[in-house]
Amino acid sequence: MTITTVKLQESGWLVNGNMSVPNDPANRHCVNILEWIAEGNTPAPQYTEAEIAANAQAQINATSAAYLASTDWYVTRNTETGVAIPDDITAARADARAAIVEGK
Repeated sequence: MTITTVKLQESGWLVNGNMSVPNDPANRHCVNILEWIAEGNTPAPQYTEAEIAANAQAQINATSAAYLASTDWYVTRNTETGVAIPDDITAARADARAAIVEGK
């Protein structure tokens, strides 16, 4: 097996972008990777900085969207009955909308 890239994964490595190899010395491909590392090569991290940032933003988006959904009834009540939306809810909803960043 020719190794060109190795990326860390939860239970082993992703080799050449398409082969998942468990961290098990009884596995012949694992032995090849350990030799590759012993030669001075370094596996890439599981997540890049961009992936970490995207995952963090996705969590913020989900939390913000959930908050908006949970407080939509205030808007409906206001529309149907004219009862004012509390100022703290209005401010928090504005913050939640501002925190959401759409994917590119």
